[in-house]
Amino acid sequence: MRVKVNRRYVEVFEGAKVKHALLRYFVVKDLDREKIASVEVFDAWGHLIDHDAPLTENQKIKFKEKRI
Repeated sequence: MRVKVNRRYVEVFEGAKVKHALLRYFVVKDLDREKIASVEVFDAWGHLIDHDAPLTENQKIKFKEKRI
């Protein structure tokens, strides 16, 4: 299934969670995967969602570094 992460579509498996889409995005963009744990993820409406939240086809999520 396709999920949009920060304006870029990534392919993940059916039943994937937010953390799986983040991992795919970080691998494709060649980013440091250890930083996945230090980001906040938001849905298309700006609500904070958990890394273990399930995803659906064509869902849009955005992430940014956690605020301290």
